[in-house]
Amino acid sequence: MTTKMNWMAQQMMWIVISIAISITLNILLFPIIGWFVLIPIIGVFLGISYYMRKRALARMGAGDGGGGGFGGMLGGGGGGINYVCIACGHRYKGGACPRCGSKMKRADF
Repeated sequence: MTTKMNWMAQQMMWIVISIAISITLNILLFPIIGWFVLIPIIGVFLGISYYMRKRALARMGAGDGGGGGFGGMLGGGGGGINYVCIACGHRYKGGACPRCGSKMKRADF
């Protein structure tokens, strides 16, 4: 894409594309399968939503091994939570600081 579109314009574009595909499926398939045309329309909507989510995560850098679901965004794919001792500044995994013994710590993601 040569020009950058803002987020709202992109969302509106994909909504219009989704509606156009849904209306086309409705016109083409309704005489053949009747009310069951809703199944492919819902499938198109979910497919486009999945594609847009995957594309957005890939842009943020979380789509290449985050573990699926919300694991990449919530720290499920990383090495866990590290802590930094408030007293001496040492980084460690948990419990009391191995360097100074202080239990005062802050989380470092």
